[in-house]
Amino acid sequence: MSYADIILPVPLDCLFTYIIPDSQSSEVLPGTRVLVPFGKTRKIGGVVLRVHNVRPETGNLKAIEQILDTEGPSVTELQLKLMQWMWEYHICSPGDVLKAALPGGLRPDSSTSVPVYRPRTESFVRLGPAVNGKDLKYTSLLFDSRCRRQKEVFDRYLSLSGLDRNPASPKAVTKKHLIEASSGTAALKSLIEKRMLEIYEIEIGRLPSSDGIKAEPAVLSDAQQLAIDGIRKSFTEKNVCLLHGVTSCGKTEIYIHLIKEQMAKGRQVLYLLPEIALTTQIMHRLARLFGDEMCCYHSGCADSIRAEIWKRQCGDNPYRLVLATRSGVMLPFRNLGLIIVDEEHEPSYKQEDPAPRYHGRNTAIMLASLCGAKVLLGSATPSLESYCNATGGKYGLVELSERFGNVALPAIETVDTADLMKRRYMQGLFSPRLIECMDHALKNGQQSILFLNRRGFSNVVECPDCGWIQKCDCCDVSLTFHKTAGTANCHYCGRSYRIPDRCPGCGGTHLHGRGYGTQRVEEDLRRLFPEARVTRLDLDSARHGYESILTDFQEGRTDILIGTQMLSKGLDFDNVQVVGILQADSLMSYPDFRSGERAYQLMAQVAGRAGRRLEQGHVILQTRQPDSELLNYVTTGNYASFYASQMHERSLFSYPPYSRLVYVSLKGKDENVVSTAAISLCRSLSEMMGNERVLGPDAPQVSRIHNLHIRRILIKAPLSIGIRELRKKMTDCMNGCRLLLKGVSVSFDVDPQ
Repeated sequence: MSYADIILPVPLDCLFTYIIPDSQSSEVLPGTRVLVPFGKTRKIGGVVLRVHNVRPETGNLKAIEQILDTEGPSVTELQLKLMQWMWEYHICSPGDVLKAALPGGLRPDSSTSVPVYRPRTESFVRLGPAVNGKDLKYTSLLFDSRCRRQKEVFDRYLSLSGLDRNPASPKAVTKKHLIEASSGTAALKSLIEKRMLEIYEIEIGRLPSSDGIKAEPAVLSDAQQLAIDGIRKSFTEKNVCLLHGVTSCGKTEIYIHLIKEQMAKGRQVLYLLPEIALTTQIMHRLARLFGDEMCCYHSGCADSIRAEIWKRQCGDNPYRLVLATRSGVMLPFRNLGLIIVDEEHEPSYKQEDPAPRYHGRNTAIMLASLCGAKVLLGSATPSLESYCNATGGKYGLVELSERFGNVALPAIETVDTADLMKRRYMQGLFSPRLIECMDHALKNGQQSILFLNRRGFSNVVECPDCGWIQKCDCCDVSLTFHKTAGTANCHYCGRSYRIPDRCPGCGGTHLHGRGYGTQRVEEDLRRLFPEARVTRLDLDSARHGYESILTDFQEGRTDILIGTQMLSKGLDFDNVQVVGILQADSLMSYPDFRSGERAYQLMAQVAGRAGRRLEQGHVILQTRQPDSELLNYVTTGNYASFYASQMHERSLFSYPPYSRLVYVSLKGKDENVVSTAAISLCRSLSEMMGNERVLGPDAPQVSRIHNLHIRRILIKAPLSIGIRELRKKMTDCMNGCRLLLKGVSVSFDVDPQ
């Protein structure tokens, strides 16, 4: 008798074994989706991991009820290996990985119904058996005087299909086209009942197709050619190469040439980007080059589209180029040759919630190692870990230090806002120098970008009389005032609140917003430059269509674009002359060991949006700390010195890449229970791993979200300990505290960002 170990989408850290009925033994293969009984009355879909003949020693086994994949497995063996690595490395359940991997149209869930992917079809019309094979010259005899409308519809079909002119090669006629051309829905129904015409379905797919006209890649500059030669040489010795190129050096064109090379060899390419907004901009550029050979895959696509792409990747004619966000690493590939991870430093590649909390870059490197592909990482501001691996010899390293067309890097000017505020020269968040530069750009028909990493109108709603601040009922955080909606919103749980007429603390009536968000900057800008066309790009405005915002700016229909960190993710605009970074200090003051790295990357990347084509751009960096060492690295563009200083700090305190970090998060409704459990678990971990390796437990900055209290433990595991050994240690500690963990959920974040 045969058995199958099956991954089920349930939060249990185990596989489930079922009997394979003899009648299905040839159809149940690794990667096949199946329907199985679970519990007393429930049925649930899962994916077969392995098939074997070893019966488990305990438990009454049940049999597989139904095979959901009738045309072969939906999950390849390569994907199964990657999924197994993901749940082992990221310390989560197999079901968590399964739910993250499969698109909604194919994903088995924990309900009584299992989603079934249905291909998109269209109805066509053809001759029915009543007339098929007969001489069409005499079909008019089949209609009497009462069937005039039926005859008109039938004759119209003959005309549209060309059967009245060339019976040997009829054209396909859609049901919709015939009805529109003849206005005869009832008559068509009668013809079908008489079997003179019949309806048949053809799968047409949901994915757009190109016009078939393909452009050729641009000719590389000498510097780009040297870089691509270096990458090719690196790939002969290393599986991963880091392309460290300044902003606007033409990295995308290098990627395009490498993609062409892989396609010429019959290999597939996965091109990863950190943001959906970026896929939109680059998609149009790549579509002109690769046409129907490429597709775009991300969470913004409808489930049906994602399922269709998945199905095609499993078939005999897969896409050769997939442009995707981090979820693209889980797609099925049959002949993957190259993975490009653009803007590899971006924290958006990291999945935060729910599990698996994987990193797209690291998972891509593992995927490539499993299938023998190469990985190219690209960034103007590489992550410290990647640059360390490159300079240390683990990865190849290619540097490109000049912009395409020899355009100069932007001039970055630091403005001391503390001094200007004392002298009352500031107009809101705008220094006189920034206003002057923006005014000059507007008069010359050029564009400006303003960066402020805080959305909404004001940071908080407060009472100036007693200091009361409006907070969320479910989260331990103050609310952000959104003037457009007239509400105070929680950016953690998403709840909106009405702003009270009177202060609950003192009864005062002068409640107002304090601080600046992108909405307030937009309002102030409209007063300063009433003739300018101003718009915003942040999470709020993007909900209504980030594509149109970017297109309008790209095509010159917007003069000033205000945005959050979405602006830093590799967007390419031709006519941006001025970039203003409004509150640089807020980027550097975040209590995290990565804050310096994040601040440098954000400021350098945003600055890189200026002057990308014809003339040198200008960046105004507003700060209260003009003498900051970090800001000096940004203004000089000295990445090497910045890297050395950060690595020195990390080595002193044993932070990555000198250790592996794991966050253990405990959540529960009762704060005392969560706190007691966290203390006990932390003590157990410290005894097993050493006090210097375990920090906490502590309450994070926002210690309550969705009415769940949170405590965190930080583990700095030495690199000498493998992830399996580390996982076993933590599992043993949890088992020792199991009674105290009742009512508390525990999750792990390996390599937190």
